[in-house]
Amino acid sequence: METIDRLSYDEQKLLVETLLRQDYAIELISSEINDIESGLKQVDEGFYHQLKLLYDRLRIK
Repeated sequence: METIDRLSYDEQKLLVETLLRQDYAIELISSEINDIESGLKQVDEGFYHQLKLLYDRLRIK
């Protein structure tokens, strides 16, 4: 069972809000993109594209 499945909707929301408030979310997304681009992680093109879009949205405050 994935961690996300073990968390309630409210817990998921609290986690995301905390990551965003502390500016950790953009750091995590940036690190994930870097790992993909450097070949450390393999993902499908759609997932990579979604990460790039999310990164752009998070950068604009």
